[in-house]
Amino acid sequence: ANLKGANLTRADLSGANLSVADLSGANLYLAWLPMANLTRANLSEANLTGANLTGVNLTGVNVTGVNLTDVIGADLSGALNVGR
Repeated sequence: ANLKGANLTRADLSGANLSVADLSGANLYLAWLPMANLTRANLSEANLTGANLTGVNLTGVNVTGVNLTDVIGADLSGALNVGR
């Protein structure tokens, strides 16, 4: 899915399959994503401030430049470019 630059503020994406989605530059402020599949998605430069990522699969996700301020439940162990 091409969601590049999309405004997904407060979106309920719980359980959504966003595998390989392009979410680069997307605004996911306060988004609700528990149990979503983001495997190999591109989240570079996305805003995830306050998003709930409990149980989210972040394996192979590009998190270059992502704003992770106040994110809830994120496990970045399988993500790419953490801290860049």
